[in-house]
Amino acid sequence: MSASPDFDTLAEWIAWLEQAHPIHHIELGLSRIKQVAERLDLLELNCPVITVAGTNGKGTVVAALESIAIEHGLCVASYTSPHLLKFNERIKFDGQSVTDAELVSGFKAIAQQQQDIPLTYFEFTTLVAFWLFKQRSLDLVALEVGLGGRMDAVNIIDPDVAVITSIGLDHVAWLGDTLEKVAHEKAGIMRAQTPVVIADPATDNLLLPEVADKQAISYLAQDDYLFREADQGWDFKAEIKGKTYSFSDLPNNDLLISNLAAALQAFTLLFSGVVSESALQLAFQKLQFVGRFQYLSREPLVIVDVAHNPDSARVLNEKLEQLKHRGVERVSAICGMLKDKDITSCLAHCTAVDYWYCIDLSGPRGAKADELVEKLPEFARNNAKSYHLLVDAFEDYWQHQLQNEALVVFGSFVTVGLMLETWDELKQRLITSA
Repeated sequence: MSASPDFDTLAEWIAWLEQAHPIHHIELGLSRIKQVAERLDLLELNCPVITVAGTNGKGTVVAALESIAIEHGLCVASYTSPHLLKFNERIKFDGQSVTDAELVSGFKAIAQQQQDIPLTYFEFTTLVAFWLFKQRSLDLVALEVGLGGRMDAVNIIDPDVAVITSIGLDHVAWLGDTLEKVAHEKAGIMRAQTPVVIADPATDNLLLPEVADKQAISYLAQDDYLFREADQGWDFKAEIKGKTYSFSDLPNNDLLISNLAAALQAFTLLFSGVVSESALQLAFQKLQFVGRFQYLSREPLVIVDVAHNPDSARVLNEKLEQLKHRGVERVSAICGMLKDKDITSCLAHCTAVDYWYCIDLSGPRGAKADELVEKLPEFARNNAKSYHLLVDAFEDYWQHQLQNEALVVFGSFVTVGLMLETWDELKQRLITSA
């Protein structure tokens, strides 16, 4: 048996994790992680659990659940992936990233019990999260599925409520090349006689057979609960345990209403006795979701979005069209993508973009800017340039921008992470050149 590693700093643990468990190595299955989890008594958490799966929108639901729980005075923990800037972002207590010291303790605990059982990067980090959750007194845990659902590491925990946001083609090598195959994998988080919130009415025909097969209890959007976008917000109505819950003019913060409504439905299923409209107003007003149609600046208008597959690109394009309806005259995009994504379909959806600044992404999965330009629709290539570096693309955009123009930076978590890392420097350039 090999000796367990024992480091004192988070940087050392992260370096070891990336070397011993390469971040892009995927090996689906629950037997390995279950063995280690059993040794640490991590197959059950000490509070209700909501698990969220779906092609897009998972992070929005988790962030909304966090905000709702916090404003209701509940102690909430969450586990999401990937991170944008720091590993700590993956594990949060009451919306705040876990500390380095807590992570070091979690890494040590898992490494000591792992022994010779092989774990992937995601499996190891999932166990770290669960171990940290068990060290606290919590009222709710929200878990985001990393890939699929049925064979994903978080699925060793039986949820009290499952949420499925959307079904689209992504990670086809792992999840299948048809929507039916993808739906089957996502539906793996369902449990018998346990609520599952189905957030997108377009997926009912895909998921209801899975609901019947697993004997879950379904709550269908726009059927079992209703939501409607209003002028300045959105409305929600549901009947749970014989009581009607109706809330009006909830803030939306440019996030997809179907995902916010799914979070509210899931929360109300568990905490129907404490739901307060005033708390919900505050929760959605304060809801800030890094990287999802996030405004870095209003003047000039700069937005980042992690859209990286066709469905999320379509939603992003709808939001950009809304900006144009509100008076934005031109939309430019800095775009960097991974080459294993459906680049052609993603770019084809973005018809609201007028000028393209395509950038290289480094590493074995990164696509080159020239490849993005080549995969743009033919009519868009005349207004597209390629750059090695994001800062160079931004510099060129800034020299040619119009007064009433919006810039969106999108295409990958990596691209958005680069923008967030360099934004302070770029802002200083704006101030200097003003």
